Amino acid sequence: MSARDFKLPDLGEGLTEAEIVQWLVKEGDTIELNQPIVEVETEKALVEIPSPFAGTVEKIFGEVGAKVAVGSTIITVETTDDAPKTGRKEVLVGYGPEEGGSKRRKNRKIGRREDEAPDQPEQPARALATPPVRKLARDLGVDIDAVNGSGKEGRVTREDVLAAADSTTKEPAAEEAAEVISIAPPAQIRAVPDQTEERIPVRAIRRSIAEKMVRSAFTIPHVAEWLQVDASELMKLRTDLQASPEAKEMKISPLPIIVKALLAALRKHPLVNSSWDDETNEIVVRHVYHIGIATDTERGLLVPVVKNADHLNIFELSREITRLAASARDGKIGPSDLTGSTITITNVGSFGMESGTPIINHPEAAILAPGVIAKRPWVVEGQVVVRDVMTLALSFDHRVLDGAEAGRFLRYLGDLIEKPARLFGVL
Repeated sequence: MSARDFKLPDLGEGLTEAEIVQWLVKEGDTIELNQPIVEVETEKALVEIPSPFAGTVEKIFGEVGAKVAVGSTIITVETTDDAPKTGRKEVLVGYGPEEGGSKRRKNRKIGRREDEAPDQPEQPARALATPPVRKLARDLGVDIDAVNGSGKEGRVTREDVLAAADSTTKEPAAEEAAEVISIAPPAQIRAVPDQTEERIPVRAIRRSIAEKMVRSAFTIPHVAEWLQVDASELMKLRTDLQASPEAKEMKISPLPIIVKALLAALRKHPLVNSSWDDETNEIVVRHVYHIGIATDTERGLLVPVVKNADHLNIFELSREITRLAASARDGKIGPSDLTGSTITITNVGSFGMESGTPIINHPEAAILAPGVIAKRPWVVEGQVVVRDVMTLALSFDHRVLDGAEAGRFLRYLGDLIEKPARLFGVL
């Protein structure tokens, strides 16, 4: 028998600390090689960390909510002499298990070698659920392991947790109710008589978003310009693309076409795809095109990044945008998919908004906000007709771009949206 310390590993992307969200084991538990032991949240993502060796949990370091530095001991495990030793890099899973690993999670046999005898006692079944769903269950006081999951392979969903919370007849004591209020997100706050305010702790990702927005708003001189465009041809192209064999079993939205138009406009106006270097007072023009897609999730506004978007056709763009958005909303996206964008799109039209003045995603030079595409009166050859009309809003860094250059960029982008067939000649 020997005691082995496991230190918080390097989580990548220059991160130096993480916040403990939930311990998945307790002192005295018998654990297996690669069994998930703790969920931690960084400024980039929620990560589930597996154990690099098997044995018995001797000591756990750090309470839920505590910040832990990379390299600090988080758990001590008493291992047997014949326990498998770690000889490979730990596999960190962002936002929970991969789909292919869900069955292994169900029977707690993650990473067991074929020659390893199943001599450990069977662990109590632990519900299949993503970390955000687990957090929701904790906030609502629901025992997630007692919930019957309605998702794939018995996975517990957000709806399952909310239904379980609604069916609970026992009301919390005043002290317990106050505690629920203090930690629940706004949509999950329980009403308490005579309660005049609620306080919600801001955790790593939300705190990072807030700090980044403040930094952007107060260090980048923002200017915004708007342009209304006739999107009728774009909508016709979308219909044609949707009917093509390549679009089988996928839904084509206007967004991939807008991204294609954006890429063409960035090539013609490269300063828009740049950033301001505060240390050297230089403009850094990017010759790669990593498009951030602002996505609303339960954990706040995340910006998944379509890397090298100029290398993808419209169908590939559609699949990648859909994949990233689903991963962000389901709580499975990792840090590498949330960093490196060179310009961001925030599609305010997706929730019916006409336009907006978005804050630039620091340190980028611009952010584009396409508005809702709606039927409106439009003048065509002197006649008022009904057309599909949308508003494009561009916020830009006035240190990098002046109004004239930003206006030329926006007008060129609008021309491509009005006549998207031109895209096949400029890309």
